[in-house]
Amino acid sequence: MPCGDPYNRFCEALRPVHEIGGTPVHNTVKFSINVYAKPREQQVSARFVSLANLFAASTLDECFTSEGIGAVPGIKDANSRWEVKGHPQRIVSVDEQVLRLFARLYDEPGTPSRQARLPALHSQQLQSVLEKFSAAPKRLGDLKGEYYATVMWDETNAVKKEGTIRRDTSFPTDPTELILSGPLFNVANPLYQTPKAICNTNRAYDCLDLTTLLNEYLPRTNYRPDVSPSEYLARTPRVPWGEKSLATEFYRVLSRTMLSQSGERTLISTIIPPNAGHIDLGFSLTFNDPRTAVGIAGSFASVPADFFVKTTGKGHFRNEIARQMPLLVATTQLLSLTLALNCLTTHYADLWRECWDEAFRQQRWAKQDPRLSNAFFTNLTPTWQRDCALRRDYARRQALVEIDVLVAQALKLTLEELITIYRVQFPVMQQYERDTWYDQHGRIVFTASKGLTGVGFPRKGSGRGANKTTGWEDIAAMTSGCVSRTIIDDTLPGGPVERTITYEAPFDRCDRVEDYRGVWGYFEKQESNKP
Repeated sequence: MPCGDPYNRFCEALRPVHEIGGTPVHNTVKFSINVYAKPREQQVSARFVSLANLFAASTLDECFTSEGIGAVPGIKDANSRWEVKGHPQRIVSVDEQVLRLFARLYDEPGTPSRQARLPALHSQQLQSVLEKFSAAPKRLGDLKGEYYATVMWDETNAVKKEGTIRRDTSFPTDPTELILSGPLFNVANPLYQTPKAICNTNRAYDCLDLTTLLNEYLPRTNYRPDVSPSEYLARTPRVPWGEKSLATEFYRVLSRTMLSQSGERTLISTIIPPNAGHIDLGFSLTFNDPRTAVGIAGSFASVPADFFVKTTGKGHFRNEIARQMPLLVATTQLLSLTLALNCLTTHYADLWRECWDEAFRQQRWAKQDPRLSNAFFTNLTPTWQRDCALRRDYARRQALVEIDVLVAQALKLTLEELITIYRVQFPVMQQYERDTWYDQHGRIVFTASKGLTGVGFPRKGSGRGANKTTGWEDIAAMTSGCVSRTIIDDTLPGGPVERTITYEAPFDRCDRVEDYRGVWGYFEKQESNKP
């Protein structure tokens, strides 16, 4: 065996765990093993080799014995099954220089290389990406005294011991009564879901339709203050600068604390308005400069930043990881797209005004499509108004694609490195993109995404005769015309209302890799045309 008896014994021990009757268990359970082993004798420069995301013992064999023809397999295959094919480029050799790289990226300054934390690195190609992360001139942690990190209200202590907040599913009357939890926000979207009127399970949430929300909308929330307003403010965390103002006086970057390493996205962050609170299932960063906050929020919304968090292998997002994130220069494009994704209501009017730049009006979409009107940018105004926000699904997706490219270019990644990150580390995202369809007005008509339950038509219709309901399979082949669905919307104050949503055919889907290529070329051309 390539690594001698220890390798052989490891594989024999692994096989009973991963194989049942010759069938890999990866079809039924989701877990992986990372392997660190002594290298072959000829690899004397490496102290050891590392393999991550292993779902079967056979993968180890193939990594060491195959000729390595073709691209490195990702975490899942094209059919969304856990990938068990091996490839020699899955073997990452770790020597003293690589350990120093890991220490710079994941540890406190001055940490000895041999005490470095080891990332879950899927292939050799991704090592060059980490080197570029390491080369970033500044990190968030360099802003000492200029940002403040907090989990705000510890759910257990704040409810049961301190009585600061209470469980009370209802609509707040103003932001001071708004206490956010993880399910309510998503990537660059502070208004993702709201709890159902009776929220007794982790699935009792409704997705919000951004096109129908009122300008002053606040989502139904599961918690609200349980002390007097003055006492609530007295218990609120304070920032370390100036006169130690309340953290809630600022716009903040809020991230989900729990990291889903196998989910569609791992780093999930958005911007929340002043006066809003959150429980410890969210982790917020407060900055003394609003443009810095928007720049960080834009960076956190990107696939490259998400990739970095994935490599940590951590289950929780805290300042330990956040302070290692690169601090990028917030370009006009990054600022405008990040603001347009997050500033959905009047509660963001001050942030919009403080970050306004006349250059926003000169921006254009990097993709030509009737659903992406450049009038969106030319019609922007210094004062926030409803049309300053991106509300349609297709345009919001495109903005996130462009943010991915902007952040990748700021980190000096290559286009192929960005594509590799996406293909290798984001299998669930690929699965959803392959089966998410848009109508001619940019609305999702069907999606396989588990995070968008209730959005678009179900895959199959139900019932018969007059009681038959339409499913995606009934309309997918439409080449023209419109189709409607009627829903009961209970996401707004005032009680449930019946609403009809109309979709126009034909329906199509997006190819993120092709979009990356197009957007990359557009921004490169823009850069080369600068005087």
